[in-house]
Amino acid sequence: MMKKYLYPNILFLLPLALCLCLGGCKTKSKFISDPFGDYVSDAFFFRAVGQGEDADMQRAKSKALHNAKVDIARSANSVCQMVVLDYLDQIGKNADISLREQFISVSTESVSRSLVNVVTEEVVYNQDKSGLYTCYAKVKVEKSNVFDTFAGRMKEKDDLNASIFKQVIDKVVTQVNDKP
Repeated sequence: MMKKYLYPNILFLLPLALCLCLGGCKTKSKFISDPFGDYVSDAFFFRAVGQGEDADMQRAKSKALHNAKVDIARSANSVCQMVVLDYLDQIGKNADISLREQFISVSTESVSRSLVNVVTEEVVYNQDKSGLYTCYAKVKVEKSNVFDTFAGRMKEKDDLNASIFKQVIDKVVTQVNDKP
């Protein structure tokens, strides 16, 4: 009598066990996720984590470094543009489109120049089963370096009121540093 009920149960349990076993053995294509998720900018540094993937380890690293520098440039450029817009507003020339574009172009150039001083803190590699390398790179640049370069380039402009400009930089930097 026991054999009569055992056979249907085995037919039901066997596929269930097989599915569970195969589901547990399944490997993910990525072994690690972003290992530097808590790496953010603070009062002293613009920070970023770049990710790069390639079959060649050095190209993956190059891509990761490039992506991190692009992220830092975006952050620094947006802060510098805030300074430009606040400055133009304070001196009453916010409506002067050509002056605004000129100052924003100088801010972009200044950020590009300051990125020469980017420091790579850590690089993590991983290779998946298909041979693809994933690279994460932690990079940072000092905010003071970015703002000094930016202020130096802006002071070369003829119609720049240096004292108001310094106040605007200090105000915007304080606002940015106070954000969580």
